[in-house]
Amino acid sequence: MERLHKGACHCGAIAVELRTPRAPAEQVIGACQCSFCRKHNARTFSDPKSSATLTAREPEQLQLYAFGLSTSEVVICRRCGVYVAMLMTDQGEAWTTLNIDVLDERAAFTRPAEPRDFSAEAVEGRIARRKARWIPTKLVGWPAGR
Repeated sequence: MERLHKGACHCGAIAVELRTPRAPAEQVIGACQCSFCRKHNARTFSDPKSSATLTAREPEQLQLYAFGLSTSEVVICRRCGVYVAMLMTDQGEAWTTLNIDVLDERAAFTRPAEPRDFSAEAVEGRIARRKARWIPTKLVGWPAGR
């Protein structure tokens, strides 16, 4: 049975819909150990059997930030500062790992976050892992060229 979870940044400018086959308490939650995620105390979710939609309700509030190997961009709301997701795009396709705490039902995702360290990955391996493990994602209202 597919489950739909909705959410958004604090001010609502960037909305999220997650469709996933498993119950929230069964989901594996990650805690990336990169400096960005650690500073945000992020709990992230990715599952290639799920699907997500990121909607820029107010595209002018969409802030994308790349660091490290620049193989993906962090999706941040410019107005309220919430870290929404990590986004990778390639040839018109998109994948994300979501900050589970942007979901309205975030408290239902009860498994402890598992630390993950990808600092030893090279560019090619990182891209391949993300395409295999991240959530296939539809972008709605995204500015042209993004």
